[in-house]
Amino acid sequence: MLKIAKGLVITALALLIIYGADEAASRSIDGEDARETGFLPTNAMVRGLAFGGSAIALSIAAFFVAREVSTFVWIMLIINGVLIAAGGAIAGSAPVAGLGALVIALGIIKRFRDAKIARMA
Repeated sequence: MLKIAKGLVITALALLIIYGADEAASRSIDGEDARETGFLPTNAMVRGLAFGGSAIALSIAAFFVAREVSTFVWIMLIINGVLIAAGGAIAGSAPVAGLGALVIALGIIKRFRDAKIARMA
């Protein structure tokens, strides 16, 4: 199950990187939204749901799948959460920033849960 959790957080990170790069490509030099799409042929809502929403779902799923001790998984959850929260803050979306904070919290919970499991072993 740990391999599945690692795959989920890596996939979520890849989706977030692609989403961020596409969003950056859709913005002009002066910061105004010059185009509706970046290098992906989708509008902002589809991009957000497909890439951002999937990354959030995959990160949350990885938390629940990862039952074994894994430093990699909790670090990646925190990284993904920071990227999600930063994207939400930049876009001015409090719900997205809140979901990023949730993923960060799951990473922190995973870290302490892993420490507890390690002490018991």
